[in-house]
Amino acid sequence: MTPSTVDQGNFLPIVDDSASESSEDRSAIAVEQAVVSQQHFQEFPCIPSVRFHPLRAAGWLVQASFGLLFLVGLLALAASIPIVNLFALGYLMEAQGRVARTGKFRSAFYLLPAAQRLGGILLAVWLWLLPVQFLASAARDSWLLAPSGTAAWLWTSLLVVVSSLIAVHLLLAIGCGGSLWRFVRPINNARQLLARLRGGEYWRDANHTIGEFIASFRLLHLFRLGLLGYAAAYVWLAIPTVLFTMLDDTTSRLQILGFLVGCIALTLTLLWLPLLLAHVSAEARWGAVFEIATVRKLIGQSPFCWAIGTAVLLACSAVPLLYTALFKIRIPPHEARWDLMVVFLVTVVPARVLIGWVYHRATHRTRSAPSWPWRIWQWTNGVALCAGVGFYVYFLNLAATGGELGERSIWQFHALLLPLPF
Repeated sequence: MTPSTVDQGNFLPIVDDSASESSEDRSAIAVEQAVVSQQHFQEFPCIPSVRFHPLRAAGWLVQASFGLLFLVGLLALAASIPIVNLFALGYLMEAQGRVARTGKFRSAFYLLPAAQRLGGILLAVWLWLLPVQFLASAARDSWLLAPSGTAAWLWTSLLVVVSSLIAVHLLLAIGCGGSLWRFVRPINNARQLLARLRGGEYWRDANHTIGEFIASFRLLHLFRLGLLGYAAAYVWLAIPTVLFTMLDDTTSRLQILGFLVGCIALTLTLLWLPLLLAHVSAEARWGAVFEIATVRKLIGQSPFCWAIGTAVLLACSAVPLLYTALFKIRIPPHEARWDLMVVFLVTVVPARVLIGWVYHRATHRTRSAPSWPWRIWQWTNGVALCAGVGFYVYFLNLAATGGELGERSIWQFHALLLPLPF
């Protein structure tokens, strides 16, 4: 990838332009440049030193918190829409895969800079439109009380003038970078834009920067990764789930036998499937779905972290089920469930990131000839986790009899996939 270059403060830059500019800086705008690439929109910068730069660290925390809130809301909205939720699942798998490849939890904040910038633009535009809404309401009321009166014409004229000025100001602020600070500096924005237009490079640089911003989302890659995630989960869970949900008549021996086989198969599958999905997220290829031997080897490298991570993931995935059973049982199934998605993102996604870290840790540990004490330690962790997963399977059976989703909640597998909207 070849990064594009734009002047300081170009359309949607990551570089902070909150500092005041001197006259020398304004005269050199056309020649000063900052590198803007997809990485700037994908990877959030490290926090400045709290000891040496406390104000910058505080600003970093505010920006990160705002971007995270907007990102969670955007993912919750996308995850509640059929087909679009494939992009949301692809995003979660990409975040988990980045942690699995790097071992850094900071890698999970994928696209946080882009979300922070986009959310800041939407917030600033909404705030600047509030005066327009007030003037529009006043003009409408004046025309209702005294049509064609002096007050009505004055309010209407004021509405037209203010709306035009605000529209120009918003366009200039977005054209000069779109940061929150730009939305309160109209004169400086006009000067900067004129200087850049005289340089003759504004449209080319703006086109490159917008292209980098859109390309940073990698929508086709996220959609493909979401499809791969659903396929990888249901390839291994479809048959055990069918057996697990076949018990309708408690007097039928065949159904009871199938139910018991489904319980055992589902328990054994859920032992290693979370780590397999982390492997699929890290490799991002279809062949990784069937590499069970690789996953078993990774489990043997770090059995304790595997057991703890899987237990935390399954425990967190029970929270959305409890939420639907206790708080959303009265909501009709056809209603939107963005609040359920928020609960899912807050509880399950950090646990999936933890599984990605476990995968990275296991790939960087090698034991050529495990000793007998180590094998005993492996089996101890495996048996303990098997008991916990068995309890989780029993909880799934209980969730099928209550809550908003009923038996469909079993097929959704909140620990591995998004809660599907039906």
